Amino acid sequence: MRSKLLLTLLLSGAVLCLSAPALSKKQCSKVSGAELFAQYCSKCHSGGGNLIKASNPLAGSKQLENKIVFETYLKTPPGHMPYYQELVKDKTKLNSLYQYCKDTYKDKVLKQSKKIEPQFQLAKIEPDKGKQEQ
Repeated sequence: MRSKLLLTLLLSGAVLCLSAPALSKKQCSKVSGAELFAQYCSKCHSGGGNLIKASNPLAGSKQLENKIVFETYLKTPPGHMPYYQELVKDKTKLNSLYQYCKDTYKDKVLKQSKKIEPQFQLAKIEPDKGKQEQ
């Protein structure tokens, strides 16, 4: 009797141990788009901008036109942008990130910052002619 109880407990434990990795993978892939954006994108695209090339912000970008364009862009990013293979290969994460970016930035247009003109001019310094004659 005691050996049957022990065997049942061992088998139950084995089933739980084997199913735990599958459960954790499902939970990990259900990360929100906002969390993915914060992890992968926010360092360069904070607020929908573009730290590397300000004239090409994420906000209003043609890469947010549809999911296929977005996925293609991330699969073959330009030279300055990192390739996040683990993000591109996980369709759940990719869809979450696309939905977040589209909902947050697709129709947003960033205000172009005005060029700041200096309020002063540098004086041209000419050599003292009196000292050159000596």
